[in-house]
Amino acid sequence: MFTISVPPLRDMEEDKTQLLEHYRKFYAGQAKLQPFSLDDSAQKLWNDYHFPGNVRELRNICIRLTTKYAGQRLSAQELEPELDTALRTEGLGPAVERDPEALLEQASRHLQRERGFNLDQMLKAWEQGYIEAAMKLTRGNVSQAAKMLGINRTTLYSRMESLQKQQ
Repeated sequence: MFTISVPPLRDMEEDKTQLLEHYRKFYAGQAKLQPFSLDDSAQKLWNDYHFPGNVRELRNICIRLTTKYAGQRLSAQELEPELDTALRTEGLGPAVERDPEALLEQASRHLQRERGFNLDQMLKAWEQGYIEAAMKLTRGNVSQAAKMLGINRTTLYSRMESLQKQQ
């Protein structure tokens, strides 16, 4: 038996850039969209970000950016809100396991900035955003969207129906 040590993504600047390139092209291609790009200020922000959710968080940020900014060049001002919302990521569970202190710090900063925060409303908005992004990226293929979201197809149908009723 042997141990393999993999450093956290936050310590691997070159890997963050390579993964960004891979995922932005992959998801844009999957959705038949032009990939987004980052200007110098956004690239610096990307490289400085610590990615508490590791690769899963990075991937989910790329999905959101592809959905919102296809074919556009993003500045640091446009990128920053996406990085500041790491609590949205599907990688929340692993992020908690790996770095619960970072999550606690992030949640505390968010709660201090937001007045009238409502967790139920925020979770519903995040869920709806991810479902819409997955459906767009898979061009409406529910099975592929469910796989992308890490849930089964019937669960996705149920959640879409529930969100439809709430509107």
